[in-house]
Amino acid sequence: MKPKIIIGVVIIVAALAYLLVSGFKDSSVYYMTVSEVLSKKSQVQGQGVRVSGYVNPATIDWDAVNIRVSFTMVEGSDSLRVHYDGVKPDQLADAQQVLAEGKLDADGTFHANKLLLKCPSKYEAKLEADQAKRSY
Repeated sequence: MKPKIIIGVVIIVAALAYLLVSGFKDSSVYYMTVSEVLSKKSQVQGQGVRVSGYVNPATIDWDAVNIRVSFTMVEGSDSLRVHYDGVKPDQLADAQQVLAEGKLDADGTFHANKLLLKCPSKYEAKLEADQAKRSY
């Protein structure tokens, strides 16, 4: 083989390897609870983290003009203020549990780029009742 072809192949393989490694590093996040984030605040600051906690419905603040929602996640006596730029999920106040994915900044505010809600069990009971009606 010609040296130019070998060098070209090596450069392409190296570029692909770099893209794979950097893409994996940027998309990987740690899964933590509210109390774990607060206890390791300096270690997780600025890193991608997925935080699990419960929504305090009294703290939900929806800003329709800027399309931003803020709320407090709680776990026991620990609480974490969360800001999310995007449309407020419909069931946020009813959610039993929320997973917020994003980064913790220096002032202790968590800036989420993704919210995942655990639906309340009332929907599961309705589903079971609907299935029972269909079986008759």
